[in-house]
Parts: sequence; C-alpha cells; structure tokens
Amino acid sequence: MKKLKDFYNIYSLQKRFLACILIIIFVFFALLARVFYLQIIDGKKLQVLAKEQWLRDLPLSSKRGEILDSSGVSLASTVTTYDVYVRARNVTNPTLLASEISSLLDIDYAKAYSKVTNKGYSEVLIKMQVDEHIALQLAKIDGVYLSQNVKRYYPYSSLLTQVLGYCTIDNIGQSGLEAYYDKYLKGVDGKSLTQTNAQGKEIDNSISYYIPSIPGLNLTTTLDVQMQIILEQALNKAYVEHKAKSVSGLILNAKTGGIMAMSCLPSFDLNAVPRNDIGLLQEKSKNTTVVDVYEPGSTFKLITLAAALNEGLTNVNEHFYCAGRTTVDGETIKCWKSGGHGSLTLVEAFKNSCNCVFVNLALRIGLEKYYQYLNLFGLGQKTGVDIYSESSGILMPKESVRTVDLARIGFGHAIAVTQLQMANVYAKITTGVDLSPHIIQSLNSENKTLYLNQTNSSPLNLKQETISTINEMLFNNVNSELKPTFVAGYEVGGKTGTAQKYDETGKIAVGKYVSSFIGTYPAQNPELILIACVNEPSNGAYYGGVVAKPIGQEVFSKIFETKAISPQDETMLDFKPTIEMPNVEGLSLAEACAQLKQLGLNAIFDGEGDYVLMQLPAAGSMLYLGEIVFLITN
Repeated sequence: MKKLKDFYNIYSLQKRFLACILIIIFVFFALLARVFYLQIIDGKKLQVLAKEQWLRDLPLSSKRGEILDSSGVSLASTVTTYDVYVRARNVTNPTLLASEISSLLDIDYAKAYSKVTNKGYSEVLIKMQVDEHIALQLAKIDGVYLSQNVKRYYPYSSLLTQVLGYCTIDNIGQSGLEAYYDKYLKGVDGKSLTQTNAQGKEIDNSISYYIPSIPGLNLTTTLDVQMQIILEQALNKAYVEHKAKSVSGLILNAKTGGIMAMSCLPSFDLNAVPRNDIGLLQEKSKNTTVVDVYEPGSTFKLITLAAALNEGLTNVNEHFYCAGRTTVDGETIKCWKSGGHGSLTLVEAFKNSCNCVFVNLALRIGLEKYYQYLNLFGLGQKTGVDIYSESSGILMPKESVRTVDLARIGFGHAIAVTQLQMANVYAKITTGVDLSPHIIQSLNSENKTLYLNQTNSSPLNLKQETISTINEMLFNNVNSELKPTFVAGYEVGGKTGTAQKYDETGKIAVGKYVSSFIGTYPAQNPELILIACVNEPSNGAYYGGVVAKPIGQEVFSKIFETKAISPQDETMLDFKPTIEMPNVEGLSLAEACAQLKQLGLNAIFDGEGDYVLMQLPAAGSMLYLGEIVFLITN
C-alpha cells in the first residue's frame, strides 16, 4: 500500500513539474511574441511616440509656387515670415517677454503674460506671419522660438483679384487660381525638431533635427499683364463715368483658347483681403465673367446670322422690311427703333441691330436646326475653363420652346449666357475652330516643366464662305465710308448689345440694363476676342453703342500701341474726327435732332418728353461724320 502511495506521489510530482515547464514555455513564448510585436510590428510607431516625448517640433512652411503671366512676370509670389512660439519652461523673464510681445505684436499684455507663463503646454503659438525684423528681436529673449513661414504677396495689388484669388493665413488657396491649383502650388511642409527632457525643457547641447520643406510648383498662365492693365483701366473708366453697379470683361486668344486678360470691378487689394466682412469678400471675389449670366441682346444676333448663312437661308443682298414691330403667336415683338427701319439689306439689318429681321431669320431656321447650332456653339454648356463655379448659362429645353420663344432667342432674348461663353462663341464662329478656354499654360518646378497645356482644337461644321461673310460684316458693323476706321489704321470688327434685366419675380426691372460690346482683331482672321459688359449704367445712357463700345476702342488702341502692332492701313492714321458736338440740352427734341442731322450726326433718344435733359457725348466732344448721339428727354 505504501509503494502504491509512493507511486502516486511521484506521478503527481511529475505532472506538476511538467505543468510548470509548460507554463514557463508558454510565458516565454508569450514574452517573445510580445517583444516581436513591439520590436518588429509596432516598432516604428513606438519610435515615433518616443521621439514625440523627447522631441519638440516646429513646422517649416513650404514656399508656395509662384503664379506667372505668359511672359514670366510674377503675379503672385511668397515672402518669408516667421511664426512666433513660446516655451514657458524656458522663459527666464516672463514680465519682460510679455511686455515685448505686447509692444511688438500688438497683443494685449495680460493675454501675452498668460501665454508665456502657461507651462501646461510644451509650446504656445503667439502669432503667425510676423515680419522678419520683428521676429528676430523677439528671438533674442529666452523661451522664444521661431518657425519659418511664408506669406502670399501680390505685386499688382488689386489687378486680377477674382482670377488669382487669395489664400488663408496658413497659405491654403480659397478662391481663384489659388484654390483651383492649390494642391500643386502649396508644396510640402518641413519640421524643425529639438531634444527636450521629460518636463519638456530643452536639453543643453542637444541635437537639433531639420527636415526641409519642398516648395510648390510654379504656375505659368496664359494671362498677359500688359493687356490686363489696359483692360482694367478702360473698365474702371466706364465704371466711374456711367456710375455702373459693376463692369467686367475679358480678352480671349481665338487661336489657342488662352485667356489673356479677365477683370471684374469693383474688386479689392489682394494684399489686404477684407476678411472681417464675409459678405463683401464673397461678393467681390466672384468672377462674374464665368459665374453670372445675363441676357446678351444684340451680340447674340451673330449666332442667328451664322446659322442662317450656313444653311443658305439668306444672303448679304437680301432685302427685308422692318415696321418697328412684328407679331408671333399673337404676341407683339418690338424692334428697338419704335418707328422701324423700313427697307434694309441683311448687312444693314445686322449693322442696325434690327430685331424684326432676326425674328424672321430664327423662324426660317426652325427649332430643330436652330438648337443644333446652339449646341454646336456650346450654348447651355460649361466651357470647361479652369475656374471654379462656372455657370452653363440658361437655355430653355427644346421641347418647352414655343414659336414666340424661338423668335425672341433669335435676337438675344429668352436666353442667358456668361461673358466667357459669348467670347468663346465669337471665337468659334469667326475662326471655324472649336477650342477650350483655359488659363493654365504650364506647371514647372525650378528646372523642369512637369505639365504643358496642349491646345486641342477641332473644326466646326461651318462653311468658309460663312466665316468670311461673318468677319466682313463684323468689320463693316463698326466701320463705314463715313467713319472708315474703328481704331485708326487697324482692322477691328465688333458688335454691341443692350439687354434689359429681370427682377427676382421674372419681371422686367425698369431702368436696369446690361450694355455690352464684343470686338475681334484682326477682323478677317481674328486672334483677339474682347468682351466688355457694363452692368446697370445709371448716368442716363445705356445703349451698348454709347456705353460699352468706347471700352473696346480704348482697349484695342492701347494694345496696338503697347505691343507695337503695325497698322494694316497707314493711310488712315491721320483720319481724325471733324465735327464738334454741340450743346443741345434744353432744346426741344425736334430742334436737337434737326441740328444734329444738319451736322451729319445721327440721334437716338430715350424717354417720352419733348425736351432734351441730357446728351452723350458731352458738348465739345469731337465726332466722326455719321456717329450716333444719345439724347435723354424729360
């Protein structure tokens, strides 16, 4: 019995020993697995956490890429600034430091003192984008640390406000090209690392680490700063002279699709962004040339003309009759000239912007065919330009269009477009080529071009005869035997437009108009397309020929001068206006018209009164024979 008992004891001891061995082996492998996990699988993460405990880092902002015009002129650049930090554990004289911060950085002393004595944080940001000379003064004081930053700088201040856009204080693009190409412009930030002890205090003679930032790419655009200055000066002149709500315009290269100038006024200085007034900032940041839509009026007649000519439904010698009004679907459509134009040719109808003739042409073309041309020219579609929030315009669904609607579309009503769309349509019709409007030309690093925009073009289904006729009619529209040159010696074509605006209810807003002009150069083979719009002129005149056309004359003449473009006809350089505008204000309308007619001037008038209250141009202005004078009656 004793031997049996001893056997069981030995067996039990062996079991316990084996169990212990197994437990030890299990623990060993568990520890080994844990070490493997910590060292191999989670090692890098733990190393980062360890470094974060022993290293304090300050960001080094990357240099934002420049925005350049087509010739390399800087439109947006960066300047070096510094972000000021304080590490309270390293501050030896908090009173002095708080006083200096308050004085140099215009920060409340109590707020500054609370920051420089707050040891609950390893470092506290005091202020971003501090000028270098101020930052270096603060850096002499114990506990102050600087982090290199950059600040956006716009050499031309308010030039190209809506096109370039602006950035946040930490250099993130918020609008315009700054936002559209932000991921290419912003670069990659770096870091400056310093060793500290467990309390977060910098270790004497410690090693500092520096991870350099990577600069952003430079953006070269199709913009031309000289043309931009010329355009903005002309628009601003019209803005002031006509007391307009706003003015805007652009210059498009008809051969490449590149936008050479684009402006919206009023605007603001990009170096002093009005961030404290969000409503004003949003309003003045909007690029109205691509965002807002308007009823184009007579400039749209070019589309109807092109379709009718291309389909062989009319020709330059056809005669029409305008009685001042026409009836479609029982509704009366008036011509802008209440007495009518009488008998006139197609060329004269286009030159005089006769609504009745273009109603006739639209109805001849018919709904199906007309909409094919609208689609061909890109109406109701976005152009695809590299600008945010582009509108597609407003084009009625074909199935909803009544005959009277088609008639109104024929002369530029019952349809809404953007200015870029209209400039693009003129480029398409006058060249016969379909191009995509754009601003980007290339993206470049310091020594290498990483992206180059290739001009993609395709021919439109337009006959060369149609294109040539259109260009000739645009030239004749602003030139004649009486006034043979729009800009002395240069072949410029163009068309004006005047359209009423509508209120929120869809009713006509009385007294509110959009006056526009679209010009082409050279007239027979256009390279430049200019559009200028004056929104709600309120100084009496509102017709496009009086309000917007002078913008075109000024812009083209200054471009020719600035770019040293030789005239096509030097014999016309000495052609000067010879008629001095008389003062007819206060005269009866009949007396004024008779006096102007005797001088060889043509009068158009607005109002139902019998006496002239205002005239444009002003008395003393020199005019060409046959020019139009605008009279406002009481």
